[in-house]
Amino acid sequence: MKTAAKRRPAKATDTFWGGVTMKLKKLATQIEQIKGPSMDIDDLDYRWVDDRIELLEGGGRKLTRDEMMKANCLWNDYYTCVNKK
Repeated sequence: MKTAAKRRPAKATDTFWGGVTMKLKKLATQIEQIKGPSMDIDDLDYRWVDDRIELLEGGGRKLTRDEMMKANCLWNDYYTCVNKK
């Protein structure tokens, strides 16, 4: 049996919600890259993603089904269309 000292610390991506958080961070970066330096600081899509990242990292609550569907739509809009080249 392993002792507590020998166990490796849990990574942020070891849980389902950790993986979702990492994908949202990737999406936020992609939105920044696509919109470039002229992106408005109050861009609705970027702010929505950023708010969800803060929600998940704060541990307050998890995403609802509708929020997950919106995140998937944003992923399809910003990430997959660019990477199809």
